[in-house]
Amino acid sequence: MDQETISPESDFDPMADEFTADQHRELKRLREESPVAYSSQFGGFWALTRRADLVNAARNHEQLINSILHTVPHGLAGNTRPLMHSDQPEHTIYKDVIQKVLGSDELRDRVVSEVRQRAKELVAKIASEGTGDLATEYADPLMGFAITSIFNIEEVTGDEMDRTIRDYVIGGQVRAAQLAQDASARMFSITKNLLDDRRENPRDPSTDLATALVQAQEAGILVDEEKVLGAQRQPLVIVWLATAHTLTNIFRRLLTDHGLTAKLRAEPELIADSVDEFLRMDQPQIGFARSSTVDLEFGGRRIPAGSAIALVFPAGNRDPEAFEDPETFMIGRTPNPHLAFGHGIHSCPGRSIARGLVQTAIEELLAGTADFELSIPVSEVPNEHWPFRASLSLPATVQAR
Repeated sequence: MDQETISPESDFDPMADEFTADQHRELKRLREESPVAYSSQFGGFWALTRRADLVNAARNHEQLINSILHTVPHGLAGNTRPLMHSDQPEHTIYKDVIQKVLGSDELRDRVVSEVRQRAKELVAKIASEGTGDLATEYADPLMGFAITSIFNIEEVTGDEMDRTIRDYVIGGQVRAAQLAQDASARMFSITKNLLDDRRENPRDPSTDLATALVQAQEAGILVDEEKVLGAQRQPLVIVWLATAHTLTNIFRRLLTDHGLTAKLRAEPELIADSVDEFLRMDQPQIGFARSSTVDLEFGGRRIPAGSAIALVFPAGNRDPEAFEDPETFMIGRTPNPHLAFGHGIHSCPGRSIARGLVQTAIEELLAGTADFELSIPVSEVPNEHWPFRASLSLPATVQAR
């Protein structure tokens, strides 16, 4: 295999300021000009941007595997945190246990009820003060609380969980390894204590993941102690990161699209019909990845075995081949085959809870305020960089009802 095939000319730099400033603009350019793009960043990787390629890649779990890496760039974790770090048949063994819990209607309904009350409190505080940050004072702490509710964690508060995971994510963003490692160690301690408690004090395994994991381990279904720990630890980050970042993107939209905000305020019953369109347009994860085990071809480009391939789902969510007028927000868009929860065997097992959390957070923000405006020009809103797409801060003036 010649050198040109192994290291082609770079099509984009995901860490460039212009990419971070407007990721959707840059992803649209790639989708139109180089839909199977190569970047020399992070040791070199490929990026798929068309929905059809993304679906085909996500379904090809035999030749595109997760156990080598699951994000570009590679994170702190090794191969000890299912679901995202494992391949078949191990992946399905863990997913079956996790899916039964996170797919529970009973769990979803309880969590949404508890999160709704916390949302009311957070919105009321911001509204009473007349100013607040909808990212760091609403989306983030709301998801910290949601994690303690979903996983029945009593050792720490939602705010403490929020601070821990925020340290982990920020540490990764700014390459502050010690900050991220310390936060990860705190999460592992919380997780180990949770599993140890459930061994002595089991709860309903249909609604308590820690109990379900422990019982599956005791039954010999799950056999790797480190991976059982990872199976409980990983969702702490994923739930916070995916949902808080999605909410931050949604709130940025509501702060800047005054027509949409006014319509949803006037007709709150439309919020439920808008959730999937928010998810389509405002998905934050752009760096999910696979590793190729054989030479593959996408869009006429040959990708060598051993390559890192980013599945840029947000780019596929705006592919005009799959969505009519994809840059326009359409309430109740039908069909809406978005990829916000991924695709294939590695798709998100907590999608029902996630939808409920997103809808609840929007409903309570609009119900608890009469109006809000960004306090700074939208061009000055700080953005996270690859592998995420989200605003770090959304300072706003808020008018109470």
